[in-house]
Amino acid sequence: MKFVFSGQILDAGLRELRRNRELVPVEPQVFDLLLYLLKNRDRVVTKDDLIASVWGGRIVSDSTLTSRINAARTAIGDNGKSQALLRTIPRKGFRFVGEVTEGGPSSSDRGTSEHVADPPPQLIADRPSIAVLPIENLSDDRGLELIVNGLAEDIIALLARVPGFFVIARASSFLYARNAPEVRQIGTELGVRYVVTGSARSSEARVRITVQLVEADSGNQLWAGRYDVDRDNTLDLQDEIARQIIVELEPALTKAEFSSVRRRRTDSVDAWTHFRQAIGAISVQGWNEESVAEALAQLRQATAIDPGFALARALLALISGFGSSLSLVADIDAAVQTTRAEAERAVAIDPNASDVLGFAGCAFVDVGDTERGHALLVRAVELDPSNAQAHVAFGASEVRRGRFDEGIRSLKLGLRSSPRDLRLTFWSMLLADGLRRAGRLEEALDVATKAGRRDGRLYGARVVAACVLIQLNRADEARRMLSDARRIRPALSLEEIKRFFGNRAAADLSSVWA
Repeated sequence: MKFVFSGQILDAGLRELRRNRELVPVEPQVFDLLLYLLKNRDRVVTKDDLIASVWGGRIVSDSTLTSRINAARTAIGDNGKSQALLRTIPRKGFRFVGEVTEGGPSSSDRGTSEHVADPPPQLIADRPSIAVLPIENLSDDRGLELIVNGLAEDIIALLARVPGFFVIARASSFLYARNAPEVRQIGTELGVRYVVTGSARSSEARVRITVQLVEADSGNQLWAGRYDVDRDNTLDLQDEIARQIIVELEPALTKAEFSSVRRRRTDSVDAWTHFRQAIGAISVQGWNEESVAEALAQLRQATAIDPGFALARALLALISGFGSSLSLVADIDAAVQTTRAEAERAVAIDPNASDVLGFAGCAFVDVGDTERGHALLVRAVELDPSNAQAHVAFGASEVRRGRFDEGIRSLKLGLRSSPRDLRLTFWSMLLADGLRRAGRLEEALDVATKAGRRDGRLYGARVVAACVLIQLNRADEARRMLSDARRIRPALSLEEIKRFFGNRAAADLSSVWA
């Protein structure tokens, strides 16, 4: 669908904003905000509406929301005066007030109907596929939100360990928070047969949790459970809920042995908020010097508040390590030391948490400790086969070790395990690079080109595409693609390309580097 207003076109399918036919750069989150406001222009949109739609119900500061609103106004040329298109309603919310005409199906300027978005993933034919949505907190207790999110994460991890199940990763299923679409749409978008939903209410020291198992295609409820427990005992529910779901889906699996997943989480809402803001910095701004610095600062605050917050330390290690490999930090040697120290400390604090091991393992690989990282990533996947990040990181490390077939399989499994993940375009770039290294050039070019179209800031996808075009003897196209990458990242250098994409890539691109 297209939205035409004030000499501009917002194309929902191509995820493009054009003014007088010129493409206007818009960050993905700002685009989602604009699209939501346009679709709901007949009413005032509240802050909670935006947070539920654009941020998936995650904790978002007022300053973050304000900055995205301001960015949306800048993108559409709204000066707040004579050309006001987006109006702030005091103490109510926001509303798009410009004249809007809805066009037909999205299409490119060349008259094609090609959409940037990938088609919905196919159902897994040979085994039950399931998505566990976040448990909705029906109270005003922010602390309860951490508890029930942790419960849902543990249910995901337990189900993923049962042979014969295919479980969608948290990063995709947790995008469906408040005001989620009906389960049929969720089933289609994630490619699953079953959906688990739930809600929680608190009353002093007690918590009531309800959980439902729903067949996505029909919308029929297959099972429901209600639990009244002390606030400190919610973790004990994970085995019971997972077991009930398995009884409904596959009676033959009822004898499966469960190992409890006990992860050290922070009890501090403030530490968790800093952790989420670090993730948001990378998601919104992409990988650059400013976003890496902001994310590291937020994670240092999180670990200062709670020194035992293992996941924050592991993510600090990952971002520091990746920042060093892409020359996005001022002192690379110091960043490498930080990566190793924080990764080791995170693993020491919580050695059986798949997400901690996934981040730490990736961090070690980024700074050259391949064997240490490889062992942690193998363990991460063993603990939680739905850990998409660990699958992707393991696949990328296997590619770098020359094990192309196994690496590419793991990369593709990671992408399929989390089809709505905010990191999907970046992971697609890693897959494209793996295909390039394996000599599967046409497939690599297709994946890299689509990733670049989905995210206009992803210069790495353009680097991969340029390398492939060189190998396909299409030097002029390679030169244009490389020029686009350098436009996005003016500081890009051959040394940086060598460090991340390998010697062959740097040597190939040197011929069109002018």
